Amino acid sequence: MGDKTEIDTLASTNGTDEYRFGYTQEEIERLRYQHHVWTKENQRFISRAGFSKGSTLVDLGCGPGYTTLDLSQIVGAGGKVIAVDRDGERSLPLLKVQAEAAGLFNIETRAANLETFDLQEGSVDGVYGRWVLMYLPETRVKSLIGRMVKWLRPGAACALTELCNFGHIHIYPKSKYLPEIAEALSKAVTGEIGCNPEIGNDLPGLLHSAGLDVEINVIVKAVRATTQEWLWPDALFRNHLPALVKEGYLAHGVFDNFLAEWEARSKDPDAIFFSSPMMEVVARRS
Repeated sequence: MGDKTEIDTLASTNGTDEYRFGYTQEEIERLRYQHHVWTKENQRFISRAGFSKGSTLVDLGCGPGYTTLDLSQIVGAGGKVIAVDRDGERSLPLLKVQAEAAGLFNIETRAANLETFDLQEGSVDGVYGRWVLMYLPETRVKSLIGRMVKWLRPGAACALTELCNFGHIHIYPKSKYLPEIAEALSKAVTGEIGCNPEIGNDLPGLLHSAGLDVEINVIVKAVRATTQEWLWPDALFRNHLPALVKEGYLAHGVFDNFLAEWEARSKDPDAIFFSSPMMEVVARRS
């Protein structure tokens, strides 16, 4: 979903069309906090795309819709945000409640699978998506991009962020077990349906081949153990890695050793967690 981070995303595909960890209140709250942690980076990215008042935007894989609300405020009452997610049971209803509470009535929700979702040609001014294409089978990402390009009006832009090198996730002081964690996560997202956990590497070329003018930027998020933001990777590891053990992607001993190592890092005032690199792409139709 658009509001998940890299570890959620990597661990989310289990051979079905469902988000691995579901939408419990705990998980939705964790996603909300994650959105807060990434707010500055996301605002800068959206600004680069040039989304403006009166625009019609699409939020692909919107999840609970934290970024959808930001986009709604950008386009204003004269604009519209089409929020698309396959979870119409919990995520989209939650988005509607939040939007109404904030007095935002320019959001249209669509419960749909992105593998088949489509819109009228030339009907939107922008498409936004964050950590969402890696949820799809790699063979079908190109098809979605082809449809997205047709939706765009002249001058409109796609603003997409995806992982481009998950193997470079890092902890300082260096973690002995993190490489095995990263490998397990990568295998989990690839799964039986052939997703690509590093689709960000392919994204600029796919968008360029589809006829768009492409600008790229790569970012890494670093958080220190002494800050409140450390709770973001802490929740990711504690809440989600046990599922990889249960499903056979990660050895129980490796998980236990990593968790002990992580406990030590969490008490070290000089410890730093580095996210994997993220490929930000703004691709514009001439």
